Amino acid sequence: MKATTLCRNTLNQYGLTDWGVGTTTDPKHSFLGICMGKDKKIILNAFHIDIHPDSEVIDTIMHEVAHAIVGTINGHNEVWQAKAKELGASTLPCSHLDLPAHVIDAIRSGQIVEMTVEEETHIIRRPKYTVTRLQDMCPDCAVLGKKTVAKEKFAFEHIDKDGNTVKLITLECFHILKKIIPRGTPFETMISNDWKPEIKSCSHEWPTKEEVTEAKKIGQTLPPNQCKKCHEFKLFNFQIIGAQRAESGLSMQKGFGIFDDMGLGKTVQGLAIPKFHPKYCPFMVVTKSAITYQWFKQIIRWLGPDYMAQIIRTSKDYCMPGLKAYIIPYDLLRRFPQEKLFKLGIKLIILDECQQIKNPDSSRTQEVRKLVSNDPLTKVLPLSATPWKNRGDEFFPVLNMMDPIKFYSHQAYLDTHVEYYYHGNKRKMGGIRNPEKFKEFVGELLIRREYNEVMDEFPDVNRMKLPVQLDDLQQSEYDDATSDFVKWYNEYVISGTEEQINGIEILAKLSRMRHITGLAKIPATLTFMERFLEDTDRKMVIFVHHKDVGQLMYRALTNTDKATNPEWYELALAIKEQGIKVFQYTSTHTGKPEGFRIQEEFNSSKRAFMIASTLACGEGIDLQSCADTMMHERQWNPQNEDQAAPGRFRRIGQLSGVINITVPEAVDTVDEYLDNMVEEKRGRYHVVMNKGEVIRWSEGDIGKELGALIAAKHKEKMSRNGKVPAKTKITQIAAFQ
Repeated sequence: MKATTLCRNTLNQYGLTDWGVGTTTDPKHSFLGICMGKDKKIILNAFHIDIHPDSEVIDTIMHEVAHAIVGTINGHNEVWQAKAKELGASTLPCSHLDLPAHVIDAIRSGQIVEMTVEEETHIIRRPKYTVTRLQDMCPDCAVLGKKTVAKEKFAFEHIDKDGNTVKLITLECFHILKKIIPRGTPFETMISNDWKPEIKSCSHEWPTKEEVTEAKKIGQTLPPNQCKKCHEFKLFNFQIIGAQRAESGLSMQKGFGIFDDMGLGKTVQGLAIPKFHPKYCPFMVVTKSAITYQWFKQIIRWLGPDYMAQIIRTSKDYCMPGLKAYIIPYDLLRRFPQEKLFKLGIKLIILDECQQIKNPDSSRTQEVRKLVSNDPLTKVLPLSATPWKNRGDEFFPVLNMMDPIKFYSHQAYLDTHVEYYYHGNKRKMGGIRNPEKFKEFVGELLIRREYNEVMDEFPDVNRMKLPVQLDDLQQSEYDDATSDFVKWYNEYVISGTEEQINGIEILAKLSRMRHITGLAKIPATLTFMERFLEDTDRKMVIFVHHKDVGQLMYRALTNTDKATNPEWYELALAIKEQGIKVFQYTSTHTGKPEGFRIQEEFNSSKRAFMIASTLACGEGIDLQSCADTMMHERQWNPQNEDQAAPGRFRRIGQLSGVINITVPEAVDTVDEYLDNMVEEKRGRYHVVMNKGEVIRWSEGDIGKELGALIAAKHKEKMSRNGKVPAKTKITQIAAFQ
């Protein structure tokens, strides 16, 4: 960033405002900087800039700007030399920085490359490199300032008094490494929101297999991991196994990867580690910017307010010391001063969607690598459903961070584990060469489960929440709509006639609030679609209520014109390039030949997405080829939701045993209030207490309950902000009179 800014400012200073500045990160390019006279552009190699001294970087920039000023036609003649001297640059020839193969491999493998600088000029044209493999160094020797390779001399194991397996490794330098593999960690006691007193005191009662089976017979859903009393959740058995494997892996090596299929709860398995092991605090979650708030909510839900995390949003943010959890986006790492992060003393780094660092040469990967390798005691826990997808080398950066000794060399990894093939006369890189042998080789480093392996633990309908935080503008608009509703509602309350309000009328008054949240949640749903596209090869249906919400989403998924769809252009392009069809099903298609055609084409497609009206799809359409859906906008009557999902999917021909329903939920809005009401009723009327009766929903009653709840929440919020609610004001005036 500093180099490109300097180059840009220098060009402007000499009137070359029509020239551009470009960058590359490819270490194979042998230049530090190059002047493209025909294209009017100076290209800087960010890869080389990162490993070269400032003196040479500045000299190179002035060298290339001199070429731009006098014209590349002058080469390195007297005209150019005069201008170079004027700019303070040396008159040495252009840099040719062909890195030796072993140096490129060392950098890609996370090793330290030291470079010798010529004392006379500080300008390097034929640099000398020394490779240092800090990963293999004895940590005790490092404290003493020695660079001693950690070679094992002998080792033995024993069981301590707590039942833990302790491995003592004696090195050739006679320092001893102690590895402890915990035993008996009670991950099965991990329950959502158990930091709340009412949940902590609950004598939890979990559904039996017989009760779950009976619920299925009458079309109800009874999650086997949801308490019948407090309705909170515990971990599935396979999630407990995942946490145990991660616990063991982290105790033995630098990291461990949880690479379960999408929707199998990698987040909660990762959070189980710091919950039961304070030694891994503070921890930091590195994720996409759009998912930071979801992590924030999950941390509170499973770990409690003591683990309140700071979301680092900008490069100027102050890092609050003493917290147990921090969250930062991948892209911010490149701009955020890393010394601030180093001071936090991070003990565990959770890399969410770790395929973001699949390119070993990218600056993003290098920044993550610095964060992970800053402290030898810092552990790394990568999460992803697809740690590599297209080429086998995409997996190396993560494997190298988890075990830099086993995966010490990028080139050795390619030679040993990656297959190649010929496409015409071109040699192409493929996937993993010997999958079974590779699985055995990385068995202690990662765990991977697919849906079909754990499906018997899931309910027929797997409902997942996707918390969404409204931005300031959306929140302001929503607050205005809430104030208007509460003002109308309180007129009845003040007059003592609230019982006369029709529930359906209340829902009509709330429609504006639901529309605002529907529009506000579009980015969150599309971000989820990006992950779904990358992590799975399955179909997806997104249910909406408002017509314009559906149209905006459909355009975002199909418009490949970058000028008119800049934010979602890459998503739309990926969908197009993969040949995925996107359908839109509205009320105009219900009962029409066009609607039947959409249904048939969707079901017959290998992979497809559909934006569908919830009410229009309530009946008359079968989507049995799909088992994944998003309920983007809630319905006032949950029966209408159930008719759409799981109703449209649980049809003859459905091959999946689980219907996954993801619900984006705008926090502290009508979305959240309605969801809490519905889930409470679902829990209250589960199959045992309901004696086999199907739940009946009264839309009018829901309206009344929802209206009262919104008014109460609004009053509470106003009170927190130091404002007096309208009802209280009027009551005080009346009392005065």
